[in-house]
Amino acid sequence: MLHRSLRTAQTWLALAAASLLLAGCGPGLFERGPSEDELRAPEVAAREALAEARQLMTDGLPAEALARLAELPTGADDPLAAELLLLRADAAFAAGLPATGVEALVERETLLEDPAARAANQRRIWNRMQEAIAAGVSLEPTPETGPVVAGWLDLGRRAAAASGNAFQLRTTLDEWLARYPWHPAAPELVTMLQDEYRALTEYPRQVALLLPLGGRQAAAAAAIRDGFVAAYLAQGGEGERPSLRIYDTTALGTTGAYEQAAGNGADFIVGPLLKEELEELGGAELPVVPTLALNWTENDTVLPSHVFQFALAPEQEAAAVARRALAEGHGRALALAHDTEQGRRIMESFIATFRAGGGEVLGWQAFDPRASDFSAEITRLLLINESRARHQQLQAALGRRLEYEPRRRQDADFIFLAARAADGVLIRPQLRFHYAGDLPVYATSSIYDPARRDLSELNGVLFADMPWRVGADDVELMAEFAAFGDGALARNGRLYAFGLDAYRLVPLLNNQSERLQDGMDGATGVLRLGEDGRIQRELAWGSFRRGDVEPAPLPEPAPGLALDAMGEPAPEAGAPPGG
Repeated sequence: MLHRSLRTAQTWLALAAASLLLAGCGPGLFERGPSEDELRAPEVAAREALAEARQLMTDGLPAEALARLAELPTGADDPLAAELLLLRADAAFAAGLPATGVEALVERETLLEDPAARAANQRRIWNRMQEAIAAGVSLEPTPETGPVVAGWLDLGRRAAAASGNAFQLRTTLDEWLARYPWHPAAPELVTMLQDEYRALTEYPRQVALLLPLGGRQAAAAAAIRDGFVAAYLAQGGEGERPSLRIYDTTALGTTGAYEQAAGNGADFIVGPLLKEELEELGGAELPVVPTLALNWTENDTVLPSHVFQFALAPEQEAAAVARRALAEGHGRALALAHDTEQGRRIMESFIATFRAGGGEVLGWQAFDPRASDFSAEITRLLLINESRARHQQLQAALGRRLEYEPRRRQDADFIFLAARAADGVLIRPQLRFHYAGDLPVYATSSIYDPARRDLSELNGVLFADMPWRVGADDVELMAEFAAFGDGALARNGRLYAFGLDAYRLVPLLNNQSERLQDGMDGATGVLRLGEDGRIQRELAWGSFRRGDVEPAPLPEPAPGLALDAMGEPAPEAGAPPGG
């Protein structure tokens, strides 16, 4: 019975299949559906294209990368669309096609659901346009440019016309917002930018500057004052400037000048300058006025929380050298520094930072900055004296004279040099003479003296300094100081820049702006406020080539290595920043 039922069921199935075939439905019924691999094939192809485009970007071929990405789908249902559009934008900006880059990021924003991600995307558009402006790329729209992209490009062109003037840029943002109230950037990004630039431009009503305008530091104090006043005069109309009063701490005393400034109604005080003056403030009962001290205290001197500290210190440069050397794969160092209190602190900073990053300092020597022959220090550092001793021992053992050429130690990766230019031009050829010409040399900013005409002896030396001094920033920033006379910028440029940045920091500190958390581009470097109330500087890099200085940008960070700014130790007691 069961056997007969099975035959009957098979018969009915055969008849049903025949009927479907006669109706033309059979092939579809028996066709195989797409496999999982076939369904994933477009995504696999897109990932391969992304990888190829990234490699082209790494190889410096952004136009080719852009072409590789051009035909890939970017619809809302495509899982890689946001990632693809991001890379397409980067390639377009790198290829000098900002309109295409903005268009890609505008399209990407439509795919982002998270408000924070959309805000970050808008900030990326702004940042990329700023980079294009700095590179001299035109932000003109193309005939096919849509209204949203055109609005972005107009914002970029208006920012370029402001030429970095925060006061003009603030007005520019107001005008753009009035013209494009409907624009996606209007309610968030531009409003945030307005707040940022308001923090940059809204100064307290009265600012006091405290400096030792008499005595041994008078010249340095005068240069800082000149930089401060130049920034004040560049600010704009009288209605935008605070009232500025300058007090001489040499004549009034540190505490007396501070109390007089507060009594005269100062809303913000800048200074004092010298380390001993800060120590005096630390032990005094003073009025509570927000203050930016122009030096750093020693560890045992405690200042109130409303006193911020800003300094130029070669110790920070030494720490920057250590981080860069590690980033470039140099793990074993030799070091030479001038035999002074400041030289000792520079060396301590370098050694501490280098060891903290996993490096090893094989040896260091201190030299007399008044000398001109540094052979003794160099031969000890390079262990050439040990090589000579071994030669003498071997001659004595064999009882005859042997041909001999000294050998330096072979375990070092580079040399750190803390020296003035006058010493550096003597030390560098002596290093070559003692068989160390092939070792890379890293130095602090004191190695560069723009007043010296011939710096060819320093060719190859890499050093940390202010951006404008190494050509990493527009030197026009400091051009106005040339009016102070021949050689003024070469002699006092660092101090002019220090005063200029001190003035620019006032509204940011007074308004507690978050801009200082991300970093503000200053004349002395990228400025950030540390948790300890100290302004930290991220430096630029230069190297000597053919007797001149060229920019030497930081390399890409190696895995596990951080190149963020570190706090800089205080300048030498009683000396102005950088002295």
